[in-house]
Amino acid sequence: MTPWQRFARRRLAITRWQCEPEHIPADQQTAFDDAFARQCQLEKAVVEVAAGTSLPDSVLESVATSLASWLDGGHFSADERQTVVRHHARMEWQFAEIAGRAPLPDDLQVLAWYQQHQAQFMRPPQRLTSHLLLTVDNDDGAVQRQIRHFHQDISISRQYFARLAQRYSHCPSALEGGRLGWISQGLLYPELDAALFALAENGLSTPIETGLGWHLLWCEAIRDAAPMPQEEALEKARSYLVRQNQQQYQRTWLAALTRSVMAD
Repeated sequence: MTPWQRFARRRLAITRWQCEPEHIPADQQTAFDDAFARQCQLEKAVVEVAAGTSLPDSVLESVATSLASWLDGGHFSADERQTVVRHHARMEWQFAEIAGRAPLPDDLQVLAWYQQHQAQFMRPPQRLTSHLLLTVDNDDGAVQRQIRHFHQDISISRQYFARLAQRYSHCPSALEGGRLGWISQGLLYPELDAALFALAENGLSTPIETGLGWHLLWCEAIRDAAPMPQEEALEKARSYLVRQNQQQYQRTWLAALTRSVMAD
């Protein structure tokens, strides 16, 4: 069995049967063997179509990264890993080449699809947000006292927020004075998300504790849900239709290849 076949066999067993190949239940062995045989036939056919293709290093590196955890678990040698990576890189390259043949949607198709799905192009409610984080090392009491002191200062004047965040915050946003920008619901930790969207405009949260440490949030402004600007919406609609066309083209090509392989 070649390295790529061993790889395919193990991944098939784990993803569909949730076990290593040697632990497939006896009453499922025939189904597993049939599925594995079909997969090997199809992968071999795809790679043969892509034979002779010169693969860029960037593609090989990307595939190696995406398969790393599977390869680590399969106990492959360095040469075997390269064989598996090249096999999958050829498949990815071939699928990308097929996707590139798909027709692009024209402006009228994009506009028609956008008009039929305008509800999908609403900008959600957002908050213009600044964030200050103090992480806890050993002395939680000292950190709590410090965050309460910051809260008192910022309550007096919001101008203190950027100054304190830039100097003391352990969040990467400290470089921007704590500014996170416009935040939609669901992007922050649940505790922070709930606190932020409960604030009024220009509201300052009380100190919030999470597993990361202690936080302060400032809701500088509120932006209600609104239709996305049409130019932005049309661009998103175009990208969606391009992906749909590419995926359909790939499915059609793969179905034809499958029929050919099974006929042989």
